[in-house]
Amino acid sequence: MFLDYLGLSWQSIKNRQLRSWLTILGIVIGVTAIVTLISIGQGVQDSILNEFEKLGYNTVTVIPGNINTQRGGFSNAAGDSVDSLSPSVIEGLEDINSKGLIRTETGLINAEDLEGQAFLRVTGLSESILTNFDAYFNGFPIDQGEVFSFTDDEDQVVLGTEIASELGVEVGGKIQIEGRDFTVTGVLKSDEETDGGFSFYGDLDSGLFVPYKTMNALYGGGDVASIMLIELSESADVTEVADKIEKLYEGRDSAATTITTEEISKRVNNALGTIQIALAGIAAISLLVGGVGVMNTMYTAVLERTREIGVMKAVGAKNSSILKLFLIESGLLGLFGGALGTLFGVGLSLIAGHFIQNALSAPFSPSFRPALIIGAIAFSFFLGAASGVFPARQAARLQPVEALRYE
Repeated sequence: MFLDYLGLSWQSIKNRQLRSWLTILGIVIGVTAIVTLISIGQGVQDSILNEFEKLGYNTVTVIPGNINTQRGGFSNAAGDSVDSLSPSVIEGLEDINSKGLIRTETGLINAEDLEGQAFLRVTGLSESILTNFDAYFNGFPIDQGEVFSFTDDEDQVVLGTEIASELGVEVGGKIQIEGRDFTVTGVLKSDEETDGGFSFYGDLDSGLFVPYKTMNALYGGGDVASIMLIELSESADVTEVADKIEKLYEGRDSAATTITTEEISKRVNNALGTIQIALAGIAAISLLVGGVGVMNTMYTAVLERTREIGVMKAVGAKNSSILKLFLIESGLLGLFGGALGTLFGVGLSLIAGHFIQNALSAPFSPSFRPALIIGAIAFSFFLGAASGVFPARQAARLQPVEALRYE
């Protein structure tokens, strides 16, 4: 019996090809928009999660000052004047595998090809930063030369590609930082040449990097850091250790804020998820418009086939049979629209993903979860069927005699 209904519905759609295709088009546009936006949004989330996995969820970032007043918050700034950290405060704390130190200062720079002097940001890196936390600096990608050695008696610097060009120096050349001669041991790759991954530092092109101990000797103030990166053991409770670190600094009449990779990941994903839902909701409006088109088509079909309905009822067709026939027909319109819209959505997502990858110079691909593909097609079918409920009920309630007399 179902195959009979299916055959009759298919024949009816074929007999009204132009109207059927225009109706299906409305569904196609809506489904294409939804599949494209969700797959690209999910692809962005997956890419970000991959970057956070590289950083490690057992990593804690410690920065000076009381930036947030409650765990997990990045608001409610407390305007603290603390601008450096003493790494010795957390010495002996359990569950710490390694500790990376970063010190940033504004330095007076002189170079042979530089007219006058320049004040630029100088960053000191401890050795563990480049061995245990290299993901925070995109692997510190050296294009020419090599990374400086972490010895106390050598003044060495690695330059970003833009700074090296502006200062007019190459590997082996000399620059002065605060009147002290430094040898350029390496020049970093430009951001455009890297994989576009996460960079804690930001723009590596404009960086001047020296060993951490050299930085402390250059600027004094003892063993201090602007930022600390702490890698915990796999068994550690990251949130608990982060709270302990903050309390240790509070006990020394200073202040520190800890940010865990997991906190950042959750907040970024929540924000992206909200944006994705909003965009999908906007796209769903066009799908609802397509559903209205299905309803309009089915109402027209009822009017055009009034005599046909009368004949079917005269030969014994039940109201339920008429209802099923029109519901299947409207469901087929939604199903075809959903299937085509999904195909177009996948194609459009792949094209958009290619442009996004080229624009960001980073690996990117849209995510096509089975739930998205199956859900889009199934939802289109049910939307089509639901849009045909009222026209189908109208057809089923027609009186045979009145239907046969309809002109």
